[in-house]
Amino acid sequence: MLFLAGFLSIICLVSGSFDCSKLFPGSGLSKSYNETIAHAIHSMTVDGLKLFHPHATTKNFVPTVNQDLSQANVVLNHAPEEELDSDFTTMTMNTISKILSTLGNSKDGLGPNWSPIERVAHVFHMWDLWNKIKQEAWNDVLNNKPDMQLCACLASVDGNGIKDAVAWVANHYKTGTPITLLNRPIPKLTDAATWAVWKERLLHYYTPEALNDAAMYLHCIEKFW
Repeated sequence: MLFLAGFLSIICLVSGSFDCSKLFPGSGLSKSYNETIAHAIHSMTVDGLKLFHPHATTKNFVPTVNQDLSQANVVLNHAPEEELDSDFTTMTMNTISKILSTLGNSKDGLGPNWSPIERVAHVFHMWDLWNKIKQEAWNDVLNNKPDMQLCACLASVDGNGIKDAVAWVANHYKTGTPITLLNRPIPKLTDAATWAVWKERLLHYYTPEALNDAAMYLHCIEKFW
């Protein structure tokens, strides 16, 4: 609790004297920054954060979908640490084993409606996106670092729409398999034709603007650890 209070006090001190809504338009963020950032972080893990910050821990203030959606609080305040199986040789097979080991209990943050292949596609899509952010946008952000005021505004997820967008994802996972925050139905993944639809949706947030939004947020949040 003291750690959380300290985080919140820093945010208030830095952001209290200006209007974040006026700061965002000239910041380089896209108009839908809350949506693009929420998509990038909604299934974030500590290992995912370590792609960007090797010292990341479970105290990271990155809101994510609760892996147990039966709980009242569908959004966690911190990205969790995920323990993979270790029976196989590669990360890929140990990740697949972890995914398939949760089948039937719906405690992997996706809810009860995803098929096994849809769950596998989602997990590896998120890792692919995080690596894309690191490869395509991370260095640009490091070379043009956001100032502390902008970082405070991005870190204030309770008021800037990012946490609300993560909650939207969590609530929709209870009833279906949304792949974007666009509220469009998507077919079950059963064949090549349906994969074509899934592929198009999965690539929706791979635009330079979306990657930049996520990179700026992931850079900024580390300042408050």
